This record gives sequence, C-alpha cells and structure tokens, in this order.
Amino acid sequence: RHEPAAATTSSSQLKYSTITLSHPPSHFSATASSSTIKLTTSTNLQQHSTLPSQRQFTTAYQGTPSDGKHNSHLLTHLIPYQSTLKDGRRVEVDFFRHSSPNDISPNGSMEEEEDEWFAGLALMNLIIREGRSWPFEEDFENVDDWRGYFLSHTAFVVRALDNGMDAAGRNSSSQGEVLGCFYIKPNFPGRCSHICNGGFITAPRFRGLGIGRLMGNVFLRAARDLGYKSSYFNLVFKSNVGSVKLWDSLGFQRVSTLENAARLEGLEDGELDTAYGYRYDLEKLPDDYLGIGPAPHRK
Repeated sequence: RHEPAAATTSSSQLKYSTITLSHPPSHFSATASSSTIKLTTSTNLQQHSTLPSQRQFTTAYQGTPSDGKHNSHLLTHLIPYQSTLKDGRRVEVDFFRHSSPNDISPNGSMEEEEDEWFAGLALMNLIIREGRSWPFEEDFENVDDWRGYFLSHTAFVVRALDNGMDAAGRNSSSQGEVLGCFYIKPNFPGRCSHICNGGFITAPRFRGLGIGRLMGNVFLRAARDLGYKSSYFNLVFKSNVGSVKLWDSLGFQRVSTLENAARLEGLEDGELDTAYGYRYDLEKLPDDYLGIGPAPHRK
C-alpha cells in the first residue's frame, strides 16, 4: 500500500458490462495493503459487534457475499467523507453504490449511475494480474465471488465529485468515477476478531494524488468507530515502496518481518520478497481524528 494505495483503475475506463480493462497490467502500480489479505471472522466487539454470528469463520477466500455496509449505522457521522486531492479535485469516501433490477428510470432504462460493484471487481482483478502487491494469483470469476471477499463486511470507494485529469495530466476523468476502494474486516476469528485488516486499491491513473493517504486516514477513523481495537496488516511487501512509506508516515508500527514471503512479478527469477507486518493501536487514536467529533455511540 502506498500513499497512493493499492492499485486501481479509473472506473469510467472500465466497461463493466463485460469488465474490459482499458489499461494493461503493465501500467498498473498497485498498492494494496498487501497485508490486506487475511480476513477472518468475528465474534462480538465491545457492545457493537462488528460481525454477526453467521459470519464467524469468514476467510479471505470464503466470505459471505454482501453489500459492504455492515454496521454502517455506526459511521453516519463520518461517511460520506469529503476531501480534496492534491490537484484540487473534490472527492468523497462513501459506501459502494449498486444498481439493482428495481433501479429503473422513468423512461424504462436502468439508471445511468455506474454499478460500483463491477468497478471494484475490475480493480481487484487488475491488481491480481499485476502480481506485485497482493498474494492472489487467480482472478475472481464473478461479482459474487468478489463480494464474498471485498464486501463481506465494511467497504468504501473514493468517488470523484468533479471532472478532472489523471495524474499524468493527459486523460480526463469524469464526475462519479471510482478512483480507489478499500475494505475493513476482522483479521482473525473469535477471540482475536477485535483486530481488523484493510485492503486498499488506487487506480493507477490516479496514483500520486493523495488517494492512498486519504483512504488510510479514513480507514483508521472508521475502523476505530466500528469497534475494532487495533489493526494489523499481514503482508506489506518490501518492494512496494510507496505502501511501506505510507504506513510508516501514518504512524503504523512495523512489528514483524517475514523473509522469503512472496513470489512477486518484477523480481529476479527465484527471488522471494520480504513482507512486513504493520500494527496500529486504534485505542490511541484521538476522538476527533480527521477533525470530526466523537461518534455518537462512543460518547
């Protein structure tokens, strides 16, 4: 993960009906909290359980497909969260939008608003193919499989509120475009379910604009207000320099080093990358982090 977090590609650049990617993996530069891949379950967290009983033993590979809005009522003071990127573009961090068959406009057609579930699926598969920041090797074959992983608990998009240009200043982006996405969910089951994990993806076209840092900051505040006591990222790869710098700068503690951890693209033949484990004590986060007062349920 890095400043500009995990990888991502502009949602408007993706034709979701066929999930066609206009940017080949070679242009992609992911930064997902590589560590981001170990989810698991839950039990109850304080008085506000982050995970219902039917989700105990959720894993990174066998989650229950959902809408990414688990316990969203605990975040009404925070989400949607608006901010401004380095280029002056306004964005918001919000829950994923999804158009159901009932979302029909007066003229009988589906609403024009894009279905962000498919944007998320396309971004996830893009970083998997890039092979540099997450451990997965195979694509998610359909949106429900992806929902079981990415939307099993609480997940967000970074959505453009203004038109703008990509980081290189060459191609335009549109209002409503998905510039990045991330999730928050338990890292371990049962007695350790108060420790959360996060996965971050930034569209490659928009790296360097501060999207990764925005997601990291909102992650900290949202995770704490959801009731988690700490966060632990399992696999932040050493070669993912931007990600390492981001978590260091946000105050995460590097608490573990696992050598020969990952067979990543871009390394010499036979070379295995080192992975770092990063922890954040959410109980030490200021109540007014991000300039927003304490969550109503925490007063």
